[in-house]
Amino acid sequence: MIDFLIRFFTYNKIYLFSGIVLLLLVFIPSKEKISSKSKKFLYVCIVLWIICFTYRINTGNDITFLFNSSDDFAAESQPATIRTGPFTTYYSNDAGRKSKD
Repeated sequence: MIDFLIRFFTYNKIYLFSGIVLLLLVFIPSKEKISSKSKKFLYVCIVLWIICFTYRINTGNDITFLFNSSDDFAAESQPATIRTGPFTTYYSNDAGRKSKD
């Protein structure tokens, strides 16, 4: 397991550096009091980092792999559009209205 983590962090240094920065921000005290909103934001960032890290270890793919597969979205059905109906000629320029140029 330790060999795997060493090899993982040598090839994926962004996880190592971002994790170290987040841990430093959590544990190193600052001179000023940190507001509750920034603490919550920091904790959310840590949770997201943990999710991305575990996804990378379990699947071998980066989290952006989920967003790059656009073929799935193109295959989905498109929402219905209203092209015919009683109001299409009334609200379009086909009704004989002059444009307001």
